[in-house]
Amino acid sequence: MSWWWPFRRKEQRSISYQDVWGSGSNPNVLTGGGPERALRLAPVYAATRLLSDSVAAMPLKSYLGDGVSRLPIPSPRIFSQPAAVGTRYDWLHRCMTSLTLRGNAYGLVVSHDANGWPDQVEWLHPDDVHVEDNLAPVPVWYYKGRRMDPGQMFHIPAYTLPGQILGLSPIAYFATTTDTGLLAQQFGRDWFANGSTPSAVLETDQAIDKDAAGILKARFKEAAEGRDVVALGLGTKYRPISVPANESQFLETIKASANQIAAIYGVPPEKVGGTTGNNLTYATVEQNSIDLLTWTLRPWLTRLEEALSQLRPPTEEVKFNADAMLRTDMLSRVQAHGMALDQGWRNRDEVRAIEDEAPLPNGLGQTYLPLSSAMSVSLDPDQANARNVVEMVQKLGSGVGVLLSADEARQILNQAGAKLTGSYTPPPVTEEP
Repeated sequence: MSWWWPFRRKEQRSISYQDVWGSGSNPNVLTGGGPERALRLAPVYAATRLLSDSVAAMPLKSYLGDGVSRLPIPSPRIFSQPAAVGTRYDWLHRCMTSLTLRGNAYGLVVSHDANGWPDQVEWLHPDDVHVEDNLAPVPVWYYKGRRMDPGQMFHIPAYTLPGQILGLSPIAYFATTTDTGLLAQQFGRDWFANGSTPSAVLETDQAIDKDAAGILKARFKEAAEGRDVVALGLGTKYRPISVPANESQFLETIKASANQIAAIYGVPPEKVGGTTGNNLTYATVEQNSIDLLTWTLRPWLTRLEEALSQLRPPTEEVKFNADAMLRTDMLSRVQAHGMALDQGWRNRDEVRAIEDEAPLPNGLGQTYLPLSSAMSVSLDPDQANARNVVEMVQKLGSGVGVLLSADEARQILNQAGAKLTGSYTPPPVTEEP
């Protein structure tokens, strides 16, 4: 096993109960070091989980070229099997977890392909990595005290200041917010676990000894459990105890912490236990998904796309398929597919692939024609093109005059109709002198 392996352990021992759940006896552990302690706060865990799960679940596609000449290509090994342990989903999830908690993701390039490009990168624990000078124009990296060779460290920052190399950790910069939430959470745990406040008090203006108080309390509980009429006597009065307002504020503190954490991570408050201040309806569910993709996930996707594309030659780029997240209802999806087919920028086999259906037999799904046309004409290229011309002119209607003269439109229609019936004869080709 080589020295760089990030999961290497010097010793092995059995995992104890305390290793998994903690001892639970020292509340001061909340103020211990390490940003990972913030994951004990539900809103932080929910926000980082939402971002990491959403990004890792999106399909990652590789392309050759850019613009209109861009073509999809098979994913290279760096994006199909990027690490020795886990899947591509796990690899992206580790990267996003490091970014959302620490503001930086550190990857160690451990192997290259035949052309010298990285084909395996292992994400390192941020505590094991440091840079010699955060303000240096060229960073010098160290992993567990060992200096890295140039090109051996792959670094993705999340939020940077001008002139600096490292990204800012949201947990470190908003430690007060997370500490407040953790302390409020601990207060609530102690409140309900210790039971320090009784639910009610039986009061009397007469002096009673311990035995009489025990008998009075036992008779009251016995009658109350049977929902019977309680006869107190001795001038005894029943007074229930409510939680004082100043002691019940921890619930509002927890909600406020959730809203603040949602603002830090740019996620909807209702996704992390906060409140939005308005009511959501069924009509806004799809729009909320679009908002989440546009304002929350899109910046993360762009950051990762540009960073991961640096692992490949300049002629290649990598893109997330964000459309996979917008799975609308069946009616809207079918209507969108119909428009794509009708306008000719998708064929039936492409639509069927989106819906996880097999291609049509005999190449019937390969033509870029409306469904009625594709089913009524053969796959002869001349006839297919002629059908396109006829339908285009018919749809333009009176607008044809803007593009063509009446004679030109009539000539096009006649030629197209002849092609459809098989009676079209192309004009003779005359050679230029």
